[in-house]
Amino acid sequence: IETAPPSKSIPSCHGPRIRTKQQTPPRVATTTLQMASPSGIDELPILLQTSTFIGIFALLGVTTSASIAAIESFSKSVLGLEKWRNVFVDTSLPILLGLVYVSGGIGHFTLADAFRDIYPPIGTWGIWYLPGSAEFHVAWTGVVEVLGGGGLLFGGLRSSLGMADDDDEDDNWILKLVQPISAAVLFLLTVLVTPANIYMYTHGATMGDSMGVLDVSFHYFRFGFQVLFLSLLFVVSKDSFFFAWGDELD
Repeated sequence: IETAPPSKSIPSCHGPRIRTKQQTPPRVATTTLQMASPSGIDELPILLQTSTFIGIFALLGVTTSASIAAIESFSKSVLGLEKWRNVFVDTSLPILLGLVYVSGGIGHFTLADAFRDIYPPIGTWGIWYLPGSAEFHVAWTGVVEVLGGGGLLFGGLRSSLGMADDDDEDDNWILKLVQPISAAVLFLLTVLVTPANIYMYTHGATMGDSMGVLDVSFHYFRFGFQVLFLSLLFVVSKDSFFFAWGDELD
């Protein structure tokens, strides 16, 4: 027995043609089950998760302050301010940091999906309710990283190539502010994006499925690098500003 397809008309000998509709099966809600993170923090009560989040931020502040003090002591006692400025603050550090942040900023667009994967969902830790989508935050932070890193590269290369001594006196002061302002902006940005790093630690988020599960030791090393970057950005911002100010007074 042949039956007509549901979308076609079926002739009736007792009245007009009757058109039948194809029935769409109801959608079944699905959920993705996630394993607990290696840290196990996402299985703790929400109050303990909140405390962990705040504690990590507090630890970041304490360790960064201690690291800044150590760098300043080293620069003054061991190297001397002149060598510290010529070898590090005006040249190598801004170039190195600039390359890192420009590369990272470009990654926000070439690997946008990976960065969106580590953006904390609304309600994480019981306190994360930042407006805006993951796409928006990945995009604007990428732009700031590229611009800030570019400012550091500009300042470092300008000093390395001897261009700082050739500028007009008024223009020279303005251009010298590019480096400290860029470092200060990147310092603030690095603090602001810290929740994404904490989310990776507390909830086991990774930048794409290909990365695989990250052992907790990875987060400890990454935390140390973040302390180092924050410390260097702070010192470069402060010292390059005061060096430029001192030059202006002279």
